[in-house]
Parts: sequence; structure tokens; C-alpha cells
Amino acid sequence: MRYYELLYIVNPNLEDDKVKNIIDEIGNEINEYKVSIINHNLWGKKRLAYPIKNNKYGTYILLQFSAEQFDFLKEFERSLILKKSVIRHQLVRLDEEPAKVENIELIVDKTDSIEDENLEMLENDSIDNLEDEEDADDTEGIDETEKTELAEKDDKSDIGESESEQEIKEENK
Repeated sequence: MRYYELLYIVNPNLEDDKVKNIIDEIGNEINEYKVSIINHNLWGKKRLAYPIKNNKYGTYILLQFSAEQFDFLKEFERSLILKKSVIRHQLVRLDEEPAKVENIELIVDKTDSIEDENLEMLENDSIDNLEDEEDADDTEGIDETEKTELAEKDDKSDIGESESEQEIKEENK
């Protein structure tokens, strides 16, 4: 007996009824291949690591099953690719039988959305701070005479003279 785990991501814009229909449809399709489903759970909507088909979020669904034959897997994976509502999937073989878990349905985890909002705020703040730092004058809080001296040193250093050579010339003046 071989054990498999399929994690697939469904379009996040689908309503709950349509997501349940997709779960039932995939469950019925895999039952046609005479396999036994161990777990088929909805994990909920989560943020993707990178946008997939212009989606930042996806609805994750986990399917664990056992099968005696594995010749149907290519055909089954091809049907997943052709389903427009499934935006990604990954099928792996497990070494051991997975533990049976009760059907847990998580629609949107509010902590994920709060974390995402905080992350976006931090990203926006860091971009604003970088722009402010670039605009800020490096010589704030320095007198005008010190500013002109710094400007003169910058001009002299551009010429290629070392600081010690510049000091000697200034002493000689």
C-alpha cells in the first residue's frame, strides 16, 4: 500500500460553496481510481509566497490518500492542471500512513490578515523613510561656516590630494 499527499491551492476569489464543490469534485474523481481517502481538509485562505496568476492569496486544501496502484497519478495530475480553479498543486509520496484528522474547516484566519496588513504598513513606512533620508541634508545642525569648510574639503578631496597634503598647504598659507 502506498500513501500520497496532495496539497492544492484554489483561486481565493471563489465563494465557499464553489470551494466545497471543487473539494467534492476532486474527491469523487480520485475515488474513481479505487483509492481510499484518508483526509481531505480545507486549510483556509493564506497569503502566497509570490503572486500566482495575479493572486496574492490562495485557498489551501490538503488531500491524503492510499492506493495500491500508481499508474493513474499522471492522468490525475493532468486533470488538476486543466482545472482552472486550481492554481497550483503538489503531489508527494509519504513514507508512513498519515494520521486520520477530523475535517477542520478554516475560512479566513484573521491573524494572517492582521499580520499581512502590518507587513504592508511596515513596507510602506520603510520606503517612506528611505525617501526621507535621501531628501534630508546630511549637514543638518552644522553652522554655515562649517558647511563651507566641509564643502571645501570635499572639493579638495575630489582633486586627489590626501588630507595630510591639504593640512600642510593650509598651514603654509
